Formats: sequence, structure tokens, C-alpha cells
Amino acid sequence: MDEAKRLGPRMNWGRRNELNQTSAGPTPSDPPEGQTPSERALFLALQEADRRKDELLAALGHELRNPMSALAASVGLLRQENLPPEKRQRALDLMERQIYAMSSTVDDLLELSRLNRGRITLERQILDLGCLVSCTLEDRRAEFESQGLELSVQLPDGPVRVNGDPARLGELLMHLVTHAARSAPGADGIQVHLAREGLEARLSVCRGGSCLAPESPDPFEPFGRLVAGTSGLGLSLARGIAELHGGSARALSPGTRTGLCLEIRLPLAPELEKGLDVLIVEDDPDSAELMALLLESLGHRPRTAHDGPHALQAVQDALPDVVFCDLGLPAPLDGCTVARMLRQEPGGEDLLLVALTGSGSERDRVRSRQAGFDLHLVKPASPEQLHSLLATRPPRAPR
Repeated sequence: MDEAKRLGPRMNWGRRNELNQTSAGPTPSDPPEGQTPSERALFLALQEADRRKDELLAALGHELRNPMSALAASVGLLRQENLPPEKRQRALDLMERQIYAMSSTVDDLLELSRLNRGRITLERQILDLGCLVSCTLEDRRAEFESQGLELSVQLPDGPVRVNGDPARLGELLMHLVTHAARSAPGADGIQVHLAREGLEARLSVCRGGSCLAPESPDPFEPFGRLVAGTSGLGLSLARGIAELHGGSARALSPGTRTGLCLEIRLPLAPELEKGLDVLIVEDDPDSAELMALLLESLGHRPRTAHDGPHALQAVQDALPDVVFCDLGLPAPLDGCTVARMLRQEPGGEDLLLVALTGSGSERDRVRSRQAGFDLHLVKPASPEQLHSLLATRPPRAPR
């Protein structure tokens, strides 16, 4: 009797699995008669959504059953008396891996649900997608090389600016690369390619030896293309992130040598008709250089000066459209003094003067305003702040 009780749940579970495998789902019905075209389209769309839901639940059940079977076997092994220590440790290691696999699947499923319900808010900023791709993959290059994978990255000349969430776009990229890395063991390396095409940025991740047959399910569907070591939801999350940015995702299989290509398209950020001449007055060379690189990636033409006298000379040489000036410049001219002197230069009254400081107190804001600054920014200024500020500033008319 005790043995029957112990085996009962397991036997019932197996019986339920058998029933699930043999039972047929509901047969799709035809739309009711007398419907308008819009009602018929809505009926068919709801029917398709219901079918995809059933397929997702069936695939999810299959994916969770595998680790559950391994856990059940491990528990049975651990119940044995006098089990050798090495076998006990192997069973515990296996259980740990399977629990991690189930947790990963559940986490991805919850994230996909948040995406589908619009519960994810993007922290958008104007960014260079090429820089994001390069930095993200460089951080993981050692990991891929340890697996014997060669990572090839091709980026276009010049920035590829998009208005997006850098953290989410980094996740998108890693979902694509992780799927490619695990989809074809022993195949060629991974090729990552970024290009500008019209008003879109095209990001593709390709790997040979893993072709997509015409009858194969869409790999961007949940569990559409199961790959060992993944939850089966990574590509669905990647597509959701792309669509949240106004983009799209698709899978291509041009040929056996090219293999499978996962392609993401994102809208490019609107380009300024003409960049601005910007002078950065900052006594810290590294900060000045980084800000200059950021402004250059946004399409502007930055120059730098590291103290007051050089700033005045730079304005006299060529009048800029905008001046970002640190308030804490070294003697003899601090930032407020520089601002007063710039206003007295020919054309200085038309300059957009922006104070840069580590303090945003009301006292400092009043002080900068009295010195002639138009705006007061607290360091560090975000790319989104700079883009919004400069996007509304027309270039200075030539004299």
C-alpha cells in the first residue's frame, strides 16, 4: 500500500501525459454566416490567436517536462540507501542545472508576457548602434573564444544613430548571438553585420551549417526553433524588443554555406539637416574628449578648449553656434567670467551658452544666469539631454 501511494502521483502524471499526447484539440470552425468583412477578419484573428496560445502551452509543457523528468529521476536516485558519494554529487549537480533551466524558461516567459502586455517602458536616448554592438560583443568575446567560436563584426563607416534603450538593445543582440552560438555546434564562426539601408538600420547575425527549411516554424515564435542550452524564448524576446522600438525581425536562410541569418531592422533617428559648431570648454581633457565624441556621434562639429583664454581665442577664430562651459575653470578666468566676456565678443549675444557644473543648487543656477548663461546642466549630461537641447537650435547664419 505504501509503495502504491509513493508511485501513485508519478503514475497519474504519466497517465495525464499520455492523455495530453493522444487527445486532439478543437477543430477550427468556420466564421458564422452573415458577418461583415471586418467581423470575419476579427473572428479569424481571434481564432489564430487561440491556436497560437494552445501551441505555446503545448510547447511550454514539453520544455518543462524534460527537466522535471530529470529531477524525478535524480530524486529517485537520492532515495537509494548506500548511494556512493560521487553518484550523489552527480545527481545534485544535475538537479541544479535542471532547476536553472526551468528558472530561465519561467523568467523569459514572464518577460515575454510583459512585452506582449506593454508593461515594459523604454529608457530611450539617441545612441550609435555600431558603438553599442562593438562594446557589447567585446565584453563577451573571451567567452565565445573559450568555446572555440570565432566572432566576426562588420560595422559601417560613421555612426548608425537610433532612438532606443541601450540596455534593451544590448539584450536583443545577445539573444541573437546566443542562439547562433548554440544552434550549430562545430559550424563556422558567427558573423555580425550592421548597415544603414534607407531609413533603417539592419543588424544581422549569421552562422553557417544551420539552414532553415521552408516548412520550418518561424524561429522568432515562442519555442519555434528549440536549441540546446536556451529557453526557446530568446528570439521571441528579441523580436518583442525590436517591435517595441518600431522595428521588425525575420529569419533568412540564403543557402547552405550562409546558413541561418537572424535579421533585425530598426528605424534610424532623424538626422539634423546640418550639424552645429560646438565649443566645449572643460579643464579635464578626458571629459572634454568624451563629450566631443558624443556630440560628433550626434552629427555636430565639436572643438575643445581647456581654459578661459583658449576659449576666448577659439571663439575669436571661429564663432560657434553653442558653447558648453564648465563653471569651475582654473584661474585666471572661471566659467562665469568667460561667459561675460563671450557675450561682449562680436556675435556673442547670439551664442547659446550652456553652463556645465557638478552642482544643481538654486544658488549656482542664479549665479550662472546672472553671468549670461542660457541654460544650466548638471554633469554628466545624458546623450538624450544633449540631443534634445541641440535639436531645437538652428545653425548660426553665416556672416
